[in-house]
Amino acid sequence: MNALMRRVRDAMNDPTVQAVNEVVPWLRAQADRIESARRIPPDVLERLAETGLFRIAIPKRHGGLGLPLDHIWEAVIAIGEGCASCGWVAGLGSANLLMLGKFNDEAQAEVFGGQQPVIVPVLTGGVGRNVQVELCDGGLRLSGQWRYASGIDVATWVALLVEIPNSDGRGAAAHVVLVPRSEFVVNEDSWHVLGMRGTGSKDVALSEVFVPKHRWMSWEVMQQGGKHANSHNHEAIYASPVNQLFMMSGLAAVLGVACGVAHEFRNLVANRIRAATRTRQVDEPVSQIDVATGTATMQLLCDSLLLESRRLERTLAEHHELDLAERAALRMRLVVALRMAVNSSQRMFAACGGSLLPQGATMERLFRDLHAMSTHFLFQPEPIGELYGKLLLGLELPAGVRI
Repeated sequence: MNALMRRVRDAMNDPTVQAVNEVVPWLRAQADRIESARRIPPDVLERLAETGLFRIAIPKRHGGLGLPLDHIWEAVIAIGEGCASCGWVAGLGSANLLMLGKFNDEAQAEVFGGQQPVIVPVLTGGVGRNVQVELCDGGLRLSGQWRYASGIDVATWVALLVEIPNSDGRGAAAHVVLVPRSEFVVNEDSWHVLGMRGTGSKDVALSEVFVPKHRWMSWEVMQQGGKHANSHNHEAIYASPVNQLFMMSGLAAVLGVACGVAHEFRNLVANRIRAATRTRQVDEPVSQIDVATGTATMQLLCDSLLLESRRLERTLAEHHELDLAERAALRMRLVVALRMAVNSSQRMFAACGGSLLPQGATMERLFRDLHAMSTHFLFQPEPIGELYGKLLLGLELPAGVRI
């Protein structure tokens, strides 16, 4: 375990977090292979599953570990440092499983009680095309195509955000529906991208599958922090709005990759000879400062995320909800932390000079991965900044806004 990951906190005493940290050097050596495969290979999945990684966000009553949020994100940060694509799948996958803890107990039993490890991509954000929903006896019939199914090659279920017609025929409401991975056809040639190639976020399609009603959950209820009346998960985290969990999970993955940048930059500076001057970069005061600043920044930001996680769980335990102002403030702090991580990494990238350019170099892959994942729509500072700014200035929010 390298110095960046030697953080003194309770999470480090957790055996699963320790097991995850121990696998990071091996995972770092697999990152190029994972990228070339455009998916998480079976042996990598098996090695990660052995650590308990895919059980950390499953409720204890369903055989999971039910770890606190800071322990979960600690593990995701470590995985992201080893491999960006694995960090992304592990991070969003953990938030997705927390979201599924809000579902009807019958749906939870199906998802959590089946094949292991449990990996469930959630497809939201307008990625569906030609989606057809028809109500029928006991459920609905669903067909369509969707993009960006991260981790679909290793998934067990898929969650889809769809508009379900109201029973009175007037309008429709957004719901997340659960469909077994086996029902999907995957377009294997649909994921040729700049970065995060190993996530295998391919296009998928359904040809009219039946979804029983117990596998639906109101998107509005989950965004507001609610859960199904028949969900018996009573831990505080299941009162969290889902957007905050999604942002935390993505930030954990990004911070892991940014820690990987700082790790690789330190190694590069320690061993690089300047081509023009034949001098050692390690002797340059500016490079020494860049190494120190990059390392300290990532340490600070990782600690900040774990502090935010503890604060969130404490607030939910005490008040059973997160009000609108707190939700906006948290999302703003998270996106600011992400931008700080990207900006600090960019300074280290710039200091690499020509060492950044060769295709297949570790730093070149990290550059592509970090910039690809940080463009996710949840991490755009302007939309959330505008809403949080309105709240701070006492201005009226747009009708129907969701934070």
